[in-house]
Amino acid sequence: MTAMRRTGLRFKEKTPLWFKGIVSLIAIDSAVHFGLLATVSSWALAAPDIEHTYRVPFRDGSIYFVQPWLGAYLNERWVGIGLLVLLIFLLVLKRDQLERGV
Repeated sequence: MTAMRRTGLRFKEKTPLWFKGIVSLIAIDSAVHFGLLATVSSWALAAPDIEHTYRVPFRDGSIYFVQPWLGAYLNERWVGIGLLVLLIFLLVLKRDQLERGV
């Protein structure tokens, strides 16, 4: 009886630095986004002041105010998506360095 093995892709040589870097950036970006959005109610302001002018609305109707640079980062979903698209593009471009894993 043959065992079912999951096949996938792997690099023929050592894993390139660009792959490790992009995957690390995706993980860091996801963790920071999730962490900030999960804890925003404990550190953000419920009313705007001179420094905290950017509105961050939530589905439950709560609106918090943060600094503009942080609010812009929280609303930029394209960062993670862009990194994922870049990773896929580079994998397609460097497909000669990939092989099927057993």
